[in-house]
Amino acid sequence: MATETKNMDRRWLVIVGTAMVQLGVGTFYAWSIFNTPILRMFHQIVLDKNGQAAAQQPHLGAVSLIFSIGALALALSTIFVARLVRRFGVRRVTIGAGLMFGLSTLVISTIHQASQLWMFYLFAGVVLGAADGIAYMATLSNAIKWYPEKKGLISGIAIAFYGLGSFVFKFIDAAFLGNDVVKNLPTAFIGWGMSAMALILFGALLLRDAPDVAPANQAGTIKNHEFTTAEMLRTPQAYLLFLALFTISLSVFMTGIATNLGTTLAGLSLAEATTVVALIAIANTIGRFVIGALSDKLGRKPMFILSYAATLAAVLVLTFSTQLHMVTFYIAMMVVGFFFGGTITVFPTMVADYFGLKNHSQNYALIYQGFGFGSLAGAVILSFAGGNLHIVFDVYIVLLIISLIIWVGIKKPVYDLK
Repeated sequence: MATETKNMDRRWLVIVGTAMVQLGVGTFYAWSIFNTPILRMFHQIVLDKNGQAAAQQPHLGAVSLIFSIGALALALSTIFVARLVRRFGVRRVTIGAGLMFGLSTLVISTIHQASQLWMFYLFAGVVLGAADGIAYMATLSNAIKWYPEKKGLISGIAIAFYGLGSFVFKFIDAAFLGNDVVKNLPTAFIGWGMSAMALILFGALLLRDAPDVAPANQAGTIKNHEFTTAEMLRTPQAYLLFLALFTISLSVFMTGIATNLGTTLAGLSLAEATTVVALIAIANTIGRFVIGALSDKLGRKPMFILSYAATLAAVLVLTFSTQLHMVTFYIAMMVVGFFFGGTITVFPTMVADYFGLKNHSQNYALIYQGFGFGSLAGAVILSFAGGNLHIVFDVYIVLLIISLIIWVGIKKPVYDLK
């Protein structure tokens, strides 16, 4: 009993460690700052196997695919986190992921030729993305289990630091790149990778595995059935949550091309349009704290209904406004960022509320695939639509309406004893 009480008194250290890890792995989302330096390093020329200029010259799409591969690897890797944590413990798993993260950046710092683009796909995409996803999911689920009475708040803190990592490292990476972005690119990769790895490793040292059962002072409040993954997949709620997460993840595409939206939809200058990137990042981070904390007090469903309704209103404004004012554009995009941040914060806690904490890692990992595929969906739709942004918006509007219907009607699954 004394040991358990001591562990409960020190569980705040786990949250500090989790925040450090999330700050480190969140830096991956600042990757876009490297796209232009990579293109310049390659002289925007792809070489064929004979070292000659290829018939098809690369464009931003070929380089931006690095991050897309990483985002997909991030989502897919989370499926294996629960098994790894059960076998090795959250600290060792996180340390391993941190080392993978750092070593990947060392490898890509050695790339100098366009013919080596595949190495970016492999090490900055597959390996680094997988390391990111493993550390993200392992520490997030562990932190939530330590505070079952404050799942929304704890999830908000963890995911807010994840978002903060990308915001802070946009400036740190820019400082590493300096004025000569091509010459300094290898140094920037190493500086970023070692800084992120240090955050992950130091944070990992503060981690402790959460108890398998609820703390003694909370045991009386934990009455939910602990769904196994197989049991969860037999419920319609699992697929409805996947669809809802897939839908809101289209916001990733919107925020990723925010600058382009500003110039095309609102007629902004490049400088004016670029400002919205920082505004979205700030709104996104604040949303994670606010919506996460409010969901503990007001309930998850009301927060989801509010988030999807507000996002729908913002997308409708962006889609159907004939003359979009700069301030209106800023506000609409900040609304999208704020409620997307809040939504992905509450999703892990919603899965815990519906399916229990015991198998949270593997259960949420499967539903989390909605984020991975949803993040890519916008680019895929835009490609099939021949570059017509309004078609992407129309699809998003329909999916948001469907998701709102889901949130209004969805109910907590009841375990069938038969």
